[in-house]
Amino acid sequence: MLELLTPRRVAVLGASESPIKAGGRPIAYMRRHGFQGDIYPVNPKRAEVQGLPSYPSLRDLPQAPDLVVISLAGSEVDDAVAQCIEVGARGAVIYSSGFAELGQEGLLAQQALVRRAREAGLRLIGPNTQGVANFQTGAILSFSTMINECPPQDGSIAIVSQSGAGAAIVYGGLRRQGLGVRYMVATGNEADVNVAGTVRGLLEDPSLRLILMYAESLRDPDLLAEAAALSAARDVPILAVKAGRTRAGQLTASSHTGAMASEDALADAFLRQRNIIRMRDFDELVEYAQLFERRERPKGGKVVAISNSGATCVLAADAAEQNGLALGEFTDADAQALRAVLPPYVAARNPIDMTTALLGQPAIYGEALRTVAASTAAHGIFAGFPIGGEGYDMPYFAQQTADFVAANGVPVAVSAVQDWVAAAFRTRGVPVFNSEFRAVRGLALLAAYEAGRAAAQPAAFSGATPGAAGAAWDEPASLALLSQAGLPVMRHRVCRQPEDIAAAFEELQMPVVLKGVSADITHKSDHGLVRLGAHTVDQGHEAWRDYQEVLDGLKAGFGGLLVAEQSRGDFELAVGAHWDATFGPVVMVGQGGVLVEAYQDMQFLVAPFTEAQALAAISRLAIARGFAATRGLPAVDTQALAAMLVTLGQWFAQQNGAFLSVDANPVLVSRTAAPVLVDAVVIPQGAQA
Repeated sequence: MLELLTPRRVAVLGASESPIKAGGRPIAYMRRHGFQGDIYPVNPKRAEVQGLPSYPSLRDLPQAPDLVVISLAGSEVDDAVAQCIEVGARGAVIYSSGFAELGQEGLLAQQALVRRAREAGLRLIGPNTQGVANFQTGAILSFSTMINECPPQDGSIAIVSQSGAGAAIVYGGLRRQGLGVRYMVATGNEADVNVAGTVRGLLEDPSLRLILMYAESLRDPDLLAEAAALSAARDVPILAVKAGRTRAGQLTASSHTGAMASEDALADAFLRQRNIIRMRDFDELVEYAQLFERRERPKGGKVVAISNSGATCVLAADAAEQNGLALGEFTDADAQALRAVLPPYVAARNPIDMTTALLGQPAIYGEALRTVAASTAAHGIFAGFPIGGEGYDMPYFAQQTADFVAANGVPVAVSAVQDWVAAAFRTRGVPVFNSEFRAVRGLALLAAYEAGRAAAQPAAFSGATPGAAGAAWDEPASLALLSQAGLPVMRHRVCRQPEDIAAAFEELQMPVVLKGVSADITHKSDHGLVRLGAHTVDQGHEAWRDYQEVLDGLKAGFGGLLVAEQSRGDFELAVGAHWDATFGPVVMVGQGGVLVEAYQDMQFLVAPFTEAQALAAISRLAIARGFAATRGLPAVDTQALAAMLVTLGQWFAQQNGAFLSVDANPVLVSRTAAPVLVDAVVIPQGAQA
């Protein structure tokens, strides 16, 4: 990818004399911003374009171009790509629209274009792209108007976006903050080059510090996972906005896990596990870039707040709790050291409310920062300056903050609502936000990133693609398979004939559960095929007769009676696995029972994953608030539950697509015993589509 973004010779097909037209802007930008290579305008109707010689076609150029901009009507792109191949270009940036974005016919044309290019080794960016830019070299092959509005400055940030407008919005926001940008890549339709591949390629630049990413779909998760691993190794954070939050009809509705595993939920799980920090929108990408682009990293989740406003201190404390940070506690020695630098009317506790002390003694702010850094109470510092005016030396406070960060390596986030106050900090490279919550959230996101980077990341899955669903297995077969996989299954016996019932009652402890067996019925309780609290063989025979009658009425097969020891649990969970077309093996855990869809309390994990990641997913469940020890009751063994999820994920991935989904609902979770599966359905893959 870097080779495409560092061309020495650039040709522009459809070159325009006008610097405001798409075919004219890249020429104007490159000439204005210091591109040292050769620019070849191609326009058979002109002998000269913007003071440069113009050529009738690519075949007439003095040398083969490395990269070609195609700014032509969609109907002319096929011939343009043929010319690129003929002259030996390495890549083409296709501005032209009229392809996959218009429907099936356009998609077929686009696919034909890609096949031809790939056979010849030509890489395509687009079509339907606003282009790419390398602001270090001046190779600006983009027609974005934002580059006119916000002149470029080289920096250590890369922007990778499916949307050209999105890339421009982020670029403009960064430049207005005074942050430099190295690369801006809009991938458009992603016929060939996509977001994942671009991110992976840009990480080869050793001076890059941050990648900002926008994607509407994650088309190559294995490659993005590879990029994330390199990101962690090199400490180059990836902040991402993932849009496109719905997907209907892709997953089988016969599976709880499949039906609830929306594309967005799986993308969220994938990004979280790969330590790609998900942002809500472009504004957040821009806002938090200033913090992540720096090199300071918190070594934990403790924060100290300091301000000249009591209200700001209270809001910062609230924000810390809301974002999962802890207010650091000062030891007696820490407090004594603080009292030595603070006026007697300023309490040596966290948050530190400086009140009016900074008016007459501005130097104590820096002394307080250094004292806090010497304690064990702060992995990050929030500094709030809600009001600045006469008597407050804001440039001095800003310089003290910058000097402190440089000397101690502790991240600091400042909140300031007045533009001139914010500017004082921003010009000194100190991250500044317009609210206490946003500043503290930034520290929390940074702490989460650093914790995730330190954790070992399993390799991405790369395997079979799903086929069509086969017929669901009945419950006995499903339970047997999951037991063989190492999952805890209730004690039970399967009665295929009425004569088997007495033996089952002899072997199992009472009371027992009686279930009708049918591969045609997924949700047995909906049809009265489950009875609890049975103690006698006669109850077993009665259930056999009743279930056979019900299933005959439903025209469903009857496979006998499942007799199981009636397990008890304090909580009911649903656990499942699904083979997703994009992400491969996915595991779900959530609140279970007959209302599983209504609760919508679930988390997803993309296999493989670690026990720590499984524990984190469990902790995010609303039902998990009840797992803690309370009122003399012991806590649920969440590690046993996490280990079960890891076992399921590993086994399901090893099946390499043989099964479309597994549903275990309910899984009974007890405070005093290991979790146990009491119902399950396995759906195999059918014939490949």
